[in-house]
Amino acid sequence: MNSQLLRKPTIAPQRQANRYEPLGLTDNPFPQRPTLVPTSADPRENGTIYSDDLHADKASGFRRLLIPTAEGRPVHSIAFLMDAASRRGRGIGKSAFLKHQQTQIMADMGERASGGAAVLFAAYIVPTASPQCRKFWEFCRLLFETMNEQKILSLAIWRLRGLHGGIPEATLARVGGVEQWEDTIGNDRWLNHEKINTFDLNERVRRRLVAEAVPDDTAFQLAHHGACSSAVRSQWSPALTDSFWRRSGPSMVFDWLVRTFRAAEFTRGILLVDELEKVVMHQNILERRSFVEARRYYLIDGNCQSARDRFFGTLLTIHPIIQELLLAHWQSAGLDRLAPLNEPDAKQCTLYLLPLDKSMALPLVTVYLDHFRRLQSDRGRIKPFNEEAVVEALVRSGGVPGKTLNLLHRVVEHAADESLAQMGKGLVDKVASDEPVLPPEKEDIGALPPTSISLAEGQ
Repeated sequence: MNSQLLRKPTIAPQRQANRYEPLGLTDNPFPQRPTLVPTSADPRENGTIYSDDLHADKASGFRRLLIPTAEGRPVHSIAFLMDAASRRGRGIGKSAFLKHQQTQIMADMGERASGGAAVLFAAYIVPTASPQCRKFWEFCRLLFETMNEQKILSLAIWRLRGLHGGIPEATLARVGGVEQWEDTIGNDRWLNHEKINTFDLNERVRRRLVAEAVPDDTAFQLAHHGACSSAVRSQWSPALTDSFWRRSGPSMVFDWLVRTFRAAEFTRGILLVDELEKVVMHQNILERRSFVEARRYYLIDGNCQSARDRFFGTLLTIHPIIQELLLAHWQSAGLDRLAPLNEPDAKQCTLYLLPLDKSMALPLVTVYLDHFRRLQSDRGRIKPFNEEAVVEALVRSGGVPGKTLNLLHRVVEHAADESLAQMGKGLVDKVASDEPVLPPEKEDIGALPPTSISLAEGQ
C-alpha cells in the first residue's frame, strides 16, 4: 500500500468565520470580475442576479423589435444592442441583459414575451477565439454547437416526439413542466418504462423531418441523437468536419434546422450575438464583406427556409468602432435600408445601453445586497451603504455597471478587513484612490491604437 498516496488528514477542517457578519451579509455580494461569466457557478458572475428595473425600457424595446405578437406588428430580422456608455465594450451590462432575455424566453418558450401568440427559443451566442470564427461557415458551426449545448436542438426533438411521435395522451400528461422534459420525454429510459418503443418513436420523427425536406442523413441524426445534447456532441458533431461546414454549414443552420424547428411548431428563433468584435476585428476586408453579404442572404432574401420565413431574429451587440468597420460593407450589401447602422436612421432598430444614473444604480446595488443578506428584514434597503457611497462609486466608475460593482466589491473587502458595519462616501474615495491604474485589457477594443483599425481593414 502506498502510504503517501492514501494518507488522510489528522485534523478536521475548521468552519470559516463569516468576515462579513458586521455588515449584515453572508458574503461579499459583488463580483470580483467586472464581466459576465455565463459558465461560472457563482450567481454574482453568471447573470443569475439581475435587476429587472435596470433596463426595463430596453427589455420593452427588445420585445418590440424581435418578438411576434397577436397584433401582427412587423418584427426585425436584424437589430442591434449598442454600447453607448463608452467605446470600450466592457462592463456596461450588455451580456447580462442578453443572458436575462434568453432566460426569460426559454423559461416558457416565449409565452409571456409574446402574450401567448408565439412559440420561441433564444440562443445566447459568444464567438470564440479557438476555434476561430472569422468566416461565415465558422459562425454557422458556432450557431449549431451553441444551439446544441443550450439544448435548443433537444427541445425541438422533444416537441417533435410529442407532436408527431404517436405517444399516447395519457403518457404525454405525465411528461410534466419545462424543467422535467429532459428527464421524461427526452429520456429513453423513462419512455421505455412508459412502454414506448423509442426506435419506432425516433423513426416517426425521422420520417416527419424527411417529409419537411430535411436531408436523410441529417434527419436520421436529429431523430436518433438530437434528443440528447451529449449524444450530438459525441456521436454526430465529430463527423461534421471543416469540409462539411465549408460546403454545407449555412444550409444546415439556415435551411435544414429551420425546417426542423418549423416541424416542431416554433414560430421564431432569437439569436442573441454577444461580443461581435471577436468576429469583426479579426477579419480582413474580403472576409468582412462576405460575412455581411451572407447575413443578408441567409436572414432576409436568400433561397433558404430561414429567409423565406424570416424565421431568425438576431440581436447583434456592437460598439462605435465595430459600427465604423462594418458601415461601408453594410451599405454595399444594401442592409442600410433594412437594418441601418448609420445615425440617425439606426435608432429605429437599435437599443442603446447608456451609463447608469442614481435612479438605476440604487436598485442594481440593492438586488446584489439582497442575495446575501443575513436578515430578511434588511431586504430592499441600501444598507450597509448610504446613498452617497453608491453615487460616489457610480461617479468614480463613469456610470459603467461592471466597474461600479467591481469597485463596491473592493469597498466591501476593505470594510471587512477593518470590521466596519457601515460604508460611506469617504471609504469609497479611499479605496478608489488607493487602487493602481491598470493597463487596458488585451481584448479591450477601445484601447486599440488607431492604426489597428486601418491595418485590419487593409489586410
